[in-house]
Amino acid sequence: MNAAAVRPRMAGLRHVVPPLLTVAVLGAAWQVMSLGGLGSLVPPPADVLAQMRDDAGYYVPNATVTMSSALQGYLWGNGIAIALALCTLPFPRVQALFERVAVGAIALPLIAIAPLLAIAFRGNVPSVILAAQAVVFTTLVAAILGLGSVDRTSVDVVRAAGGSEWTVIRKVRLPAAIPSLVGGLQVAAPSAILGAIIGEYMGGEEGLGVAMIQAQGAFDVPRAWGLAIVTSLLAAVAFLALPLVVRLILPWTRSADTVLDARAARPGRRDARRAARVLRAAFAAAGTLAGVVLGWWLLVLVVPGGTEVARGPLEVAPYFATGDTQLVTASGEAEEPLPYMLSSLLRTLGDAGVGFLVGLVLAVAMAVVAHEFPVIERVLMPVSIALRSIPIVAAMPLLALMFGRGIVAVTILIAVMTFFPILVNVLLAMRAVPRSAVDLLTAVGAGRRHHLTKLLIPYALPALLASVKIALPLSIGAAMVAEWLATGYGLGASMTVAATLSDYDFVWGGVAIVLLASLMAYRLAAALEDIALSRLE
Repeated sequence: MNAAAVRPRMAGLRHVVPPLLTVAVLGAAWQVMSLGGLGSLVPPPADVLAQMRDDAGYYVPNATVTMSSALQGYLWGNGIAIALALCTLPFPRVQALFERVAVGAIALPLIAIAPLLAIAFRGNVPSVILAAQAVVFTTLVAAILGLGSVDRTSVDVVRAAGGSEWTVIRKVRLPAAIPSLVGGLQVAAPSAILGAIIGEYMGGEEGLGVAMIQAQGAFDVPRAWGLAIVTSLLAAVAFLALPLVVRLILPWTRSADTVLDARAARPGRRDARRAARVLRAAFAAAGTLAGVVLGWWLLVLVVPGGTEVARGPLEVAPYFATGDTQLVTASGEAEEPLPYMLSSLLRTLGDAGVGFLVGLVLAVAMAVVAHEFPVIERVLMPVSIALRSIPIVAAMPLLALMFGRGIVAVTILIAVMTFFPILVNVLLAMRAVPRSAVDLLTAVGAGRRHHLTKLLIPYALPALLASVKIALPLSIGAAMVAEWLATGYGLGASMTVAATLSDYDFVWGGVAIVLLASLMAYRLAAALEDIALSRLE
C-alpha cells in the first residue's frame, strides 16, 4: 500500500480515536464510581446499557416530543434574535437597548415563570417558550458581534460605490458574521434541548423531561442515567451537525477571511467627551429600566391567568415599601422582606461570581490548548457537550450528594453552565484568524508563543468579551437553580419558600432584583469590553 493511500486513513484515525479514547476513560471512571459508596446513585455502565437496550422503543416517542419542542423554540428564538440584530443594525442605540432588555430572557428565574407558563399555556407551548428563551440572548449577542466584525475598508468601498446600508449588510456584514453566528447557533442547539426538557419538567405531559421525572420518582436509577445519555447524544448531534450544514450550504466559508473587530460597530467612541459618555450611559440605563418595567407589566397583564401567580411593579413596590410586612424564611423565622432579599442576593452573587471565574479560566485555557493541539479538542469536546446538555434540575441533586450542599457543588454547576459558550466562541474566533496574518508572522520567524500573544488572543478578544456578557447573567441564573434545588440558602431558596407560601409579592420582587443584578453584570461586562477594545485601537 503506497503512502498516498495511507495518509487519508491515518487522518481518519486521528479524528476517530481520541473521542473513542474519551469514552473508554469515562466508562472506566464510571465503573469505579459505581463500585464505591455512590453505587445507589451511579449504577454500573453494564446495567445502564442493558436498560437502554430494553428501553429502545421508549426513547423514540419521548425524544420526538422533546426535539420537536426544542426545534420550534430554536427556530423562534434564533429567528427573533437575528431579525432584531439585522433590523437595528443601522440604529446602534436601539440595538444596544434591545440587547440589554434581552438579558431578561436568560435572567428570569424558573421559580417565577414556571407557574405562569403552566397556567397560561397547554401542551408543549411552555417547552417551546423556554427553548426559545434559552437561545435568544446568546444568538443576539453573537449576531451583533458578527455583523459588527467587518473590515472597515470593505464597508467604505461599498458606500463609495453608491451602496446603501442594506447593501453593506448583504455584501459585507453578513459574510463576515458567519463565524460568530455559527458559534452562537452551535451554543444555542444544546441550550434549546435543555430548555425544552426543563419545560417538560415544569408540567409537561410527555417527552424526555417527563420520562426523567417518572424515572426519578420510581428511583429507577439506570433508566434515569439512560435518559441523560440519550439527551447528551441528541445535544452532541445537534452541536456537531450545524457546522456541517453551514459548509454544505455556504462552502466558501471554509476559506473566507473575516476580520473580527467589534470596534467597527462603535465609531467615534474613543474620542467622545466624558460628560457625553456619562449622559449616554444615564439615558441607556433609564431606557433599559423603562423597557424592563414595561415588559414586566405587560407580561402580567397580557398572559391569561397571569395575575393569579404574578405581580406587577405597582403591586410589588408597596410590599417592600411598607415596614409592617413580614416574610417567613426557610428557618421559620419572620424577617423584613427587603433586607432579607438583599442579604440573600449577596449570597447568590457570591456563588455566581466564583463559578463564573472558574468557568472563564477553564474555558479560555482549554480554548488555547485545543487550538494548539487539536487532538485535545477531540478528546475533551464530547465531555463538554455532554455536561452542558444534562438538565441542571437533574444534575444538581446528584452533585449535592457527591460534593455536599455547599460552594463546591454550586461552583461545579455554574462553571459547567458558563464554560461551554465561552469555549466555543473563543475557539471559533481563533480559528477564524485570516490565513494571511498567520503566514505573515510565520514568515518573520515568530514562534508559537508570539502567534498566541500577538495574533490569536487579540483576535479572539471580541468573542471572549461577548461571551462574558452572556456568561455573567447565566451564572446568576445557575446559582439560583442550585440554591433552589440543593443548598437551601440564597435568593433561589428564599423565592422557593415564598412560592410555597403563595407569597408572590416576594417572588416577583426577587424577579425584579435578579433582573437588575443581571443587567448590572451585563453592563459591567460591556464596560470592560469598551475599555479593552479601545486600548487595541
